[in-house]
Amino acid sequence: MKMNRRFFLKAIPLWSAALNFVRTPLLAKISGTPAAAAILAGRNLLPPSVPPEVVAWFWAEKREFQPEGYRPFIDLIAGRTNFGMLATSLRAPRHQITDPETHDQIKRAADYAHRRGLKIAMDLDVRLARGAFRRRFPDQQQWMLRIRAFPFAPSGPTQASITSQHLGDHMTWPDAQYERLSGRLLGVYISAPNRPGMALQSIQEHCHLLEESPEQVTVAAPDETRAAECKLVVVAAFEYQTPDVFSPQLLSFQREICQQYRDAGLDGGMGADEWGFPPVFNHGGKDGDFWYSNALGEQYRKAGGGDFVLDCILMALGWGGTYEQRLIAINRYMQLILARNTELEQGFHRHAKEAFGPESFTATHATWGFMPWGDAFKNGYDWWGATRDYGQTDEHWPIPVRTALAKKMGGSIWFNQFYAPAPEPYARELWQDARAGGRVNLHPLWPSSAGTKAYQEIFSSPFMRAESRVRLLNLIQPAPLDCPVAIVFGHAASLNWEGPHFGDLGNGFATELWKVFGVRADIIPSSEIASGALKLADDGWLTYGVQRYRALVFLNPDFEGPETFDFLRRVAQSQTQVFVHDETHRTPDGSIRSKETVIPGAGLNATAAVVAECLQNWHSPRHPLPRDLVRLTDGTRLLLRGEKDPAGDRIDETFFVDCRGGLAQVSAGATGVFGIRLGPNGGLQALAASELRYVRLKVIETFGEPTLKLHLELHPPVDLALWQDAHGKWHGVVQGDNEIPQQLLPWTRDWARMDLTPPINPRR
Repeated sequence: MKMNRRFFLKAIPLWSAALNFVRTPLLAKISGTPAAAAILAGRNLLPPSVPPEVVAWFWAEKREFQPEGYRPFIDLIAGRTNFGMLATSLRAPRHQITDPETHDQIKRAADYAHRRGLKIAMDLDVRLARGAFRRRFPDQQQWMLRIRAFPFAPSGPTQASITSQHLGDHMTWPDAQYERLSGRLLGVYISAPNRPGMALQSIQEHCHLLEESPEQVTVAAPDETRAAECKLVVVAAFEYQTPDVFSPQLLSFQREICQQYRDAGLDGGMGADEWGFPPVFNHGGKDGDFWYSNALGEQYRKAGGGDFVLDCILMALGWGGTYEQRLIAINRYMQLILARNTELEQGFHRHAKEAFGPESFTATHATWGFMPWGDAFKNGYDWWGATRDYGQTDEHWPIPVRTALAKKMGGSIWFNQFYAPAPEPYARELWQDARAGGRVNLHPLWPSSAGTKAYQEIFSSPFMRAESRVRLLNLIQPAPLDCPVAIVFGHAASLNWEGPHFGDLGNGFATELWKVFGVRADIIPSSEIASGALKLADDGWLTYGVQRYRALVFLNPDFEGPETFDFLRRVAQSQTQVFVHDETHRTPDGSIRSKETVIPGAGLNATAAVVAECLQNWHSPRHPLPRDLVRLTDGTRLLLRGEKDPAGDRIDETFFVDCRGGLAQVSAGATGVFGIRLGPNGGLQALAASELRYVRLKVIETFGEPTLKLHLELHPPVDLALWQDAHGKWHGVVQGDNEIPQQLLPWTRDWARMDLTPPINPRR
């Protein structure tokens, strides 16, 4: 009799933690396998020891906050999909995350999710408790400082008005804005634009304040304040109901929220989603808009700055100081934004781990996407310092940034939270991500409701079969994508809007390497040198996490200090080839360098073609390889195809892998997904494939006859994963209703089964 089974396993080491979720395990016998196995009733999920499959869940006032309003979505995911982790956030302004009733509803949802075999990582962001923070710390709200220059009226008083900006993001949805609390006049000055370096002259005491409200600040300058060739400069500040990023109480308040939810049964806390200052869609400081607070002004002075308002005028208009002083002020301001947001991101992650345990999951991204201006002024491109369990991005972020984040965060994969207005793009995104070592964090169709209906089309699309194929790779625990080139961009140069390299993170160079020459690269900021994450290993290679780089391309070294050049000199004498693209012009103090910085052994202004040729000379394969063959840092090879059929294309391919003493020839027949990892001598270490029809592996020695290492012919085809653990023991998983083929049993008796499509279970 065929059993209604969802997930069968034997308690082998990799899977043992999964048994913690079983209330009453039953014993059963997998057909064709004499070993007993535990049935995880109601589960068809990957075990906790491998990266989860993540789906986003957004709570609405009229849905999830109704009695048992969380049940429909949990039932949908548990009954229709294999996703096991719910990355959950509130879109319900009337329910702050600190409210007791919110806590209790989340706790009930977590308990029900666990009964259905799912996990919840909850968004506990301080921006979801803006009212509570304001009641506690009314003097620590976020301000925006706005600077505008006005011509004097031909005669009579000159009236000048500055309006506040509407600020809103996903944290304020559906209200879509941060409440404006007050407005304040900070200064009125006159200056001559055509006289660089001329001091600003304050005339505020002679002016009349006409309006000072949350919407607008208006001032009138009397006729006698007019000066020849001068303009009127007005500085106003507007207060918003959201915590000041530089508030000294912010981190302790965030920790309190995490501690409040320690008893809620959560499986993780989402990191700060798109953390930073509220989004702006103009040119920020270049347009005269600066973030402001007493705490920020104090930090600015401690960093060597002067009067914050006067320095902001210099940064925005160039008035009141020299060009070099302007560059220094911009560097100082942007460095404070970067450093503070990095500190907060790491604090959020630390507090979530403290509350929910070291194995809890952090499930969101720091990237936003309004490049270059918006992200620069939001958090200073702090993504590499924003600690997560896995590298994480969203939407259409550059792949070389995603692959670098995977190396920095240390996980074997990265996640990209993706949404679209129709289901078709989801499969394209899945295949693109998988080929670069990533997975999709499934966001519902947008724009649309974030409830169960928004997922129905996706769950009925080819995306779900493609997802079930790709998830097999998680079981063999692959490493990140192998990217032999590090593109390191000058972080300070990328943030200085008056310099020539603002917003240049090296994506153009990395994209040309990848698309034109087939060379994969990671994008890394120069600040990762100072953090110690980008370093020379003892074996003489430049490394970032598990990645060893054959080449380093350093872009835009303006404003870099001597420590950076000392590092580049050391790397240039190592195994890694160094290229410096674009000569350095300015020192950290903004002055012109007196002489060219010399890095012996480095190439100057190398093109992508030159870098690609260098790698080709370093190592050229002895046999042509499929252009889409992917290599991971541990030597795993992947073929992932879904261009013609979004559910997965047929694979019939032969390729070669270098091994000790010769070549290993791999021939594979599968659908959509094929992955294999070989040992030094060409023997099998791991195999994962969807609808595997055949696989042949033989080693062709330099001197000697070919040796057949593996030959499997499977009829019907089977979804499977087979791997050898660190102790040399073999484990296997099959997916679907097929019996375990007899050909697989000699490898191991430790087989587990995952059903391909979970049955729709009744609500519990």
